[in-house]
Amino acid sequence: MPAARTISIERKFAIGVAALCVGSWATGARTRALGARRRTAAFSTMSRADGRVVEVDHRRPPDAAFGVIFFNGLGLPHEQWARVREHLPGNAACVGYNRPGHGLSSPLPGATLDEQFRIVDELRERYLAGLPLVLVGHSIGGYLAAAYAASRGDAALSHVVMADPTSIADLRAGVGRPSDRWTRQVLLMECLWAAVGLNVLHPMTPVRELYAEEVKESFTAFHARPRVWATAYREYMAARAYPPVGKLTVPLHVVTALKSTRSAAKHRMSQERMLELSDLSWHHVREDADHMGVVAEETHAKTLAELIVPGNRA
Repeated sequence: MPAARTISIERKFAIGVAALCVGSWATGARTRALGARRRTAAFSTMSRADGRVVEVDHRRPPDAAFGVIFFNGLGLPHEQWARVREHLPGNAACVGYNRPGHGLSSPLPGATLDEQFRIVDELRERYLAGLPLVLVGHSIGGYLAAAYAASRGDAALSHVVMADPTSIADLRAGVGRPSDRWTRQVLLMECLWAAVGLNVLHPMTPVRELYAEEVKESFTAFHARPRVWATAYREYMAARAYPPVGKLTVPLHVVTALKSTRSAAKHRMSQERMLELSDLSWHHVREDADHMGVVAEETHAKTLAELIVPGNRA
């Protein structure tokens, strides 16, 4: 009897685990399918000469006085800028986009930095032609915004805003160290978590909780796609070999989030070094903001929007 009882318990446990796996997989699949339909209905795509497309969320009012291009953080959709965009004035023309492999944007394995910049050139020409341009980036997007500005340096650029940007020098110095291994492991685990559908109910990195319900649902469906995390992993690996940002010919705002950092002093020092990128730069330290909150929390999103408007030095 004890043996029979043991087998029965083990069998029930196995059935329970199997049911959980099937249920979570089905939930993930349903979330991805519904999310894809909603994303297709909500956002447009920009066609490229090679037949690929780039997902775009854009607006250009008739009285547009300046344009803004938002560069997303690693593994994040353009919806991450929702709160910031809410606080921009009505005469701001905005372009948010997803890099290749994210959302509706076509995959582009092995995309180089120059290829990323060509996409931005096309976005400018298509949606923001003739307007003074502000480049705004978060995390690795901060690096991309500054690197793009340095590579182009044209008179149409107004200024750059880097929100808690990634330091490529620090990224390179950390290759092979525990922080580097941990980041790679997390991205791979996120990919697996998404494949089995578990991140729909229990995300490993719950950034979506900072947003309103509609944006939260969009985040959930976006992160339920394993391709997002596989692309983020490739982007992270590529970023470790990116070159330093060249000298900027435009003003620069660096916004630093210190909350929840392992070493606030070290992080602040690393961010301060980025001020050297421009001869006209300002450092805005947010001690009560963390890495995601600096763009997602209401108060910080509002102050970030103020820095985006040309002429402001808040």
